[in-house]
Amino acid sequence: MDYLVRCIRTTACCILLHAASAWSQQNTPADTIYLHGNVITVNDAQPKAEAVAVAKGQILAVGTDQQILAYKAATTRVVDLHGKTMLPGFVDGHSHFTMVAALWGIPNLNPPPVGSVRTVADIQHIMREHIAAHPPKPGEFAYAFGYDDAELAEHRHPMRQDLDAITTTYPLCLQHASGHLATCNSLALKTLGYDRNTPDPEGGKLFHDPSTGELNGVLADAAAAGIRKFIPPPSPQQMAQSLQAAQTYYAGFGYTTVQDGATGPADMIKMLQTANSKGLLKLDVIAYPVYAGADAFVSQLGITFSKQYTGHLKFQGVKVFADGSPQGKTAWFTTAYVHPPDGASNEYRGFPNMSQEQMDAVYDHAYSKDWQVITHANGDAAIDEVLNALQKAEAKYGANDRRPVIIHSQVMRPDQFDRYVQLHVFPSFFEAHTFYWGDWHRKEILGEQRAAYISPLHSALDHHILFSLHSDAPIIPPNPMMLWWCAVNRKTRSGFVLGPDQRIDAMTALKALTLWPAYQQFDDNIKGSIEPGKYADFVLLEEDPLKANPDHLREIRVLETIKQDEVLYKREP
Repeated sequence: MDYLVRCIRTTACCILLHAASAWSQQNTPADTIYLHGNVITVNDAQPKAEAVAVAKGQILAVGTDQQILAYKAATTRVVDLHGKTMLPGFVDGHSHFTMVAALWGIPNLNPPPVGSVRTVADIQHIMREHIAAHPPKPGEFAYAFGYDDAELAEHRHPMRQDLDAITTTYPLCLQHASGHLATCNSLALKTLGYDRNTPDPEGGKLFHDPSTGELNGVLADAAAAGIRKFIPPPSPQQMAQSLQAAQTYYAGFGYTTVQDGATGPADMIKMLQTANSKGLLKLDVIAYPVYAGADAFVSQLGITFSKQYTGHLKFQGVKVFADGSPQGKTAWFTTAYVHPPDGASNEYRGFPNMSQEQMDAVYDHAYSKDWQVITHANGDAAIDEVLNALQKAEAKYGANDRRPVIIHSQVMRPDQFDRYVQLHVFPSFFEAHTFYWGDWHRKEILGEQRAAYISPLHSALDHHILFSLHSDAPIIPPNPMMLWWCAVNRKTRSGFVLGPDQRIDAMTALKALTLWPAYQQFDDNIKGSIEPGKYADFVLLEEDPLKANPDHLREIRVLETIKQDEVLYKREP
């Protein structure tokens, strides 16, 4: 029923927007006209077009070349698309924009195809060179991001001894590709105050060598959080440069809207505010401060939670973490891992970041302020906890249009979809797990049957649930063409089709990269499709993805990215 209501509202909006367009045709000349294109509008009322007229950064009209030429004035810029495919600008369903900027220039420890690391020895070589060129200052850690035990030849984390072989002079920590784990050398563990007798913190875990009982260097979630205060923050000048580099990076993939899905600490909030006030933000940035700091950010930094942008920035709601990472073996399941981490029992199911009572309190507080809540939950047990808290908060405060989001919704059970419908939950799927960690899930984490149901897109459609696709960058690059390819093909690194019944068609995947994430973030009235009244946010591709071989989708290149009629990216010939 909710889905039907949304469709009726969307249709009504289309009628009003087209009426406004008819009035505009008589009164407003176009600043720019785009002609001779293959325009895929993502508007069911007008799926295809040849041309688009734009004025003051908004779409005036969409139609044939002849219809749009009626908007041409002496001052109108005319752009010949020469048959290129125009789509709405991609809308980021979930990533960490400021983290991408903050990591700019940090050593890349990712495996192929993102990086080049294949072995622990590769990590050691990279870090020795980095430390020699950039020795940490007193009180600082050497640091890098992106190692992945699932893809290392050794199929294990680099351990404390491996890192001690790099340096015993400097504290050294490496962050896992999931962002939920880290591994540290002996000096870093000592600096953090950890030894074999340290109890696991709430929402975290310290891993031990099963033969000696000593810490092996691997820290999970809350146990790894303390590393942040020892990582030197970039200077304001460096951060401003990195922010611009990150914007160009996202624009190069066709994004015109990005999400900062766990904004903090305070200096990152200030950085976004300053960049916005100085006109340095060119992409729309939707920020979700971490829940634990939200009240302080409101009182001390003056942020206001709103569905409306100020410039190119809005603070939309808060981010909550319910569990960790399935590939890192910290997500919380109702069924045990196929192969638990070293030192864990055969019944190991991961762990929650907080108790049910604490999660209830989070949702109660957020709903009392009418904040949108986006909650990271990978495992089915974590999802149950979130749904329980959401149900209590909604019963107390009413079912207002808050659009609660469960980020990742990775290892769901089929029965949980009924509660998603009942509680109006919007899932944002990290569908690229099928490629990057699909084989690891099959063999190491979930087993064949459970792995085939990760990111169950088609089941969501069967329940008439809208959803978005996301990259969780910097976990993987923010490449929507790769996400599109994953949703349509669900192929693993080895070429195995993981859960073929959960594949979706190319047009549905496009909606999950444009119009539906716009709805997720209360932007569907201004972006996500090419229709009158919306922002002139476009991406030009070198070929039509709806006509391409599905296996070729990830090879299609972005030629140009346009934000409110301003070119932000153009591929060199």
